[in-house]
Amino acid sequence: MPKGIPLTDQELASRRQEIAHIAMQLFIKQGFSETSMREIGDAAGVGKSTLYDYFPSKDEILIFYVVNEVAEMTTRAAEVMAMDLNEADKIRLIMRRQMEYIIANKAEYLKMTFETQRLCFESQQRIQVSRHAYQDMLCTLVEQGIQRGIFRPVKPLLVVRTLLSLLTTAVFTTRPTGTLEEILDDVFDLIFKGLEA
Repeated sequence: MPKGIPLTDQELASRRQEIAHIAMQLFIKQGFSETSMREIGDAAGVGKSTLYDYFPSKDEILIFYVVNEVAEMTTRAAEVMAMDLNEADKIRLIMRRQMEYIIANKAEYLKMTFETQRLCFESQQRIQVSRHAYQDMLCTLVEQGIQRGIFRPVKPLLVVRTLLSLLTTAVFTTRPTGTLEEILDDVFDLIFKGLEA
């Protein structure tokens, strides 16, 4: 716990998010390995020992940042899940929101994707828990669509993984076949025409 006046849980969470965001900007600018905890502390306006009260290592900062970002996307997806839309339209809206997130955070997204691959297995598993929860939400929509006869019987997880993979490819392609919105519409057409009952 940081020294001095005790922080509330909300203040502590807010400060951790702030530090993680500052650290991510440093990781993007000068590289993960090249960034020291002292530099992160200096940029965040805290001493190195105080920084260790918030995060014991750079890996922990990265894990915290990624898990929080996935949690934010999951929250946005949950909002769509509660809307009065059919399953196909919910999936489309969730994917559009994720596309908007990736476009707005391209540098962070690439850095997170690259750096999490070099984490130890246990750390990667901690991140996967949140990623799998997000995927499972989408799988639920596919399963519901199958039950209601909107989609034909398919493997929901395969559909979700394909959608997420195509979405990332669409955003980072070097040979676009239209605007991002048009590419995403084409992706949806490819997926949903294959899902139609």
